[in-house]
Amino acid sequence: MSHPLDDDLGSRRPRGPLLIGAVFVLMFGIFIGAIATTVLLRTSIGSAGDLKAREAIALQALIDGPQGLATPDAASERTVAAFAHSWIVSTAAIDAVSSLDERAKLVEIARWMNATAALSSREDAVSRWAMIAARCVETHADAPKDAANCVRDDMPLDVPIPEHLRKD
Repeated sequence: MSHPLDDDLGSRRPRGPLLIGAVFVLMFGIFIGAIATTVLLRTSIGSAGDLKAREAIALQALIDGPQGLATPDAASERTVAAFAHSWIVSTAAIDAVSSLDERAKLVEIARWMNATAALSSREDAVSRWAMIAARCVETHADAPKDAANCVRDDMPLDVPIPEHLRKD
């Protein structure tokens, strides 16, 4: 027994072209996915290399002297100043650090700095701000956004503003 409407539809269309089109779309998607994955992997690996290159360049600047290596006192002074600056920048953006392990390490460093008064004896403004940042991070150890805001809000007025951030 046939349904009266079946006669109106005519013969069934072949599904071959639809199947071929679906296969081409699937293959195109796999191709684009492979290219995107390759680009993302290359970018992330390249970024790690860039970071290590910048780190090596910065470390060389700390030990550079006119006749080769800088004196131990000069290298030590440069290293402490570079640490203080890096510490301030990283704690002011602690809420943007996605790795929970790195956040925990920053909190450990803050506790160490406060327990040992690591930079308190230094007279420069960057060291004072670094100690303020350490107190903020330790106080707000479980709230990275509050810690970052505290670091930015409690900045002393005598900390020099870098050239590229000046508005005058």
